[in-house]
Order: sequence, then structure tokens, then C-alpha cells
Amino acid sequence: MEPLKIHCFTSGKLQTNSYVISDLEDTFCIVIDPGENPDEMIEFIGSRKIEYILLTHSHYDHISGLNILKKITDASVIVHSSEAEWLMNPSLNLSSKDHSVIVCEWPDILLNGGETIHCHSFSINAIHTPGHTPGSVCYLINGSYLFTGDTLLAGAAGPSNLPYGNRELLKASIAQRLFCLANDIVIYPGHGGKSSIGFEKSHPVLPHIKHII
Repeated sequence: MEPLKIHCFTSGKLQTNSYVISDLEDTFCIVIDPGENPDEMIEFIGSRKIEYILLTHSHYDHISGLNILKKITDASVIVHSSEAEWLMNPSLNLSSKDHSVIVCEWPDILLNGGETIHCHSFSINAIHTPGHTPGSVCYLINGSYLFTGDTLLAGAAGPSNLPYGNRELLKASIAQRLFCLANDIVIYPGHGGKSSIGFEKSHPVLPHIKHII
């Protein structure tokens, strides 16, 4: 396993995690879920080249910093095909309920799930995990680091009590698409601290649905 540098930036009223990931030499750099108040993250990125901006889903707290980051870096934005429209629709991305309406551009790369994105010596597997939203995606980097968005949090399944959420789909996604992965894979969720597949499998996570919004 080639090590990664993973920097987490937590911001906004929902305390949403955004991640900047690179190899030890900063050969490449990707961002996952640019959330609210991205100034600290942008300052950290500095002159590093951002290859991709990966979105686990298109809720406003995970895309609030997308416009400014895209403008600064011109990185390719990647999202599941079923939520491309959400980026441009404040009612779908739920920003219409907040004071800051968010409208982003059409993304650069659309996923259906099952794709492998190659970035220098690293591979990023896109795992479609519907339930929190129809197009929720978890990203497994180099087979060892799993970025789960709001699908699986530390100690709880993510929320499904939102528009287009589906509790049974969420439970199935976790059980069938995540809990089949190796126990030592580290989980980096969209909210809260990190965990591991093994820990979550050994605790009764599926009955517990986390309420965030």
C-alpha cells in the first residue's frame, strides 16, 4: 500500500468534511467534497495542481465551495450521472432552504458506478451506494482508503430522511457494497471522525440512521 497524505477540513454549520489528498511527493492532488468556507483549504492547496474534484453526492454542504475551487484550479469535476442536474438546481441540492443558493456548472465527468479513475500511480474506484441520495458514491483509493460521504459515518449509517433518500437502499448499499470490503480499510466520512470497515461491521451500524439535516 503506497501511503497518502490526507488533509481534512471541517466547516459549516453541519461540520462537513472536505478532503485534500496527495501522494507523499505531491505528484498529484485531488479534492473530495469542497464544502462551505473553503478559504483555509484553498490556502493549503496553494500552487499544488488539483487533478480532480470528486463529489460523493450533490447536497449543498458538500458542494458549497465547488464554484470557487473550480475557478481557481480548473480541475475536472466528477459526480454520479443521476445528480449532475442537482449541481444546478437549488431545490435538489437543498441550498434553497438556506440563505446561500448554490448553482454550479455541469460537471466534467459523469459516473454510473464501477469505474476506475487513474491518477498517476493511484487508482480510484467509484462505488455507487444509493440511499442517502440516488447518486451517492464512495471512492476507494488504492484499495485502502474509503471516502464515504454521507453513506456511512463512524458508528452510524447516514441519513435517509431527506428528499429522495431511501432507508432500505442505504442499508443494502452498506451491507452489500461496503461491508464486502477488507476490514482494515480506513473510512473517511463526510461528517465526524474516521473509522474502519472492520469496526463498523462489528457494531450494529445498520439500524442506526444518523440525522444530520
